[in-house]
Amino acid sequence: MRNPTTTERPEAGEPTGPPVDGRTARRERGRQAVIETVVQLLHEGHAPPPTAMVTQRAGVSEATLFRYFESIADLQFQATGRFIETHRHLFAIPNEGKGALSARIERFAAARGALWEAIAPVARLGRARAFDNPDLASVLGDTRRTQQAQAARHFAPELATMSPAAREDAAAMITAIASFETWDLQRFDLNRTPAQIKRAWRTTLRSMLETTSEPES
Repeated sequence: MRNPTTTERPEAGEPTGPPVDGRTARRERGRQAVIETVVQLLHEGHAPPPTAMVTQRAGVSEATLFRYFESIADLQFQATGRFIETHRHLFAIPNEGKGALSARIERFAAARGALWEAIAPVARLGRARAFDNPDLASVLGDTRRTQQAQAARHFAPELATMSPAAREDAAAMITAIASFETWDLQRFDLNRTPAQIKRAWRTTLRSMLETTSEPES
């Protein structure tokens, strides 16, 4: 048995480990550089960035780009995931479930507003691409269900006073009210400011949660 604290030279014919494939390493570095380039362009508001812009900024040819990725959809999926990871902290609600209802509503509205403002270009792109990208559609579905569970925890004291059906309805409606789709419609189609949107959310949530649901007939 060899002493793990010492370094021994391998015996003749003994394998020394897998050889380093320089081409594979260079290819992976190139892939990551292109992904980072797309993330930068997304931050700059290019959603989706044109292929020519990506290749020019990354310093690669279009042929090289398609050696790195199976398709533009594949590249967009990889870059979208990287972009979302840089904003992962914004998906949380500060002090989730703690404090009086008014304070929880305020934090919920502020958190959702900050999230959608930060990731709007990518969120819009992701929803457009999800129609023909099953992987992306799955990620979006998981995110929506996670946010519904998050809303249910954050407003648990109020939802606990409701019947099971009303509780489920309320959690779903809270999620829909503060969803990206609702935010995007108000922000751009209706030309409302972030402050106006958050005010509308607070008013709606108070009307939903400050009263006890009626029992089912």
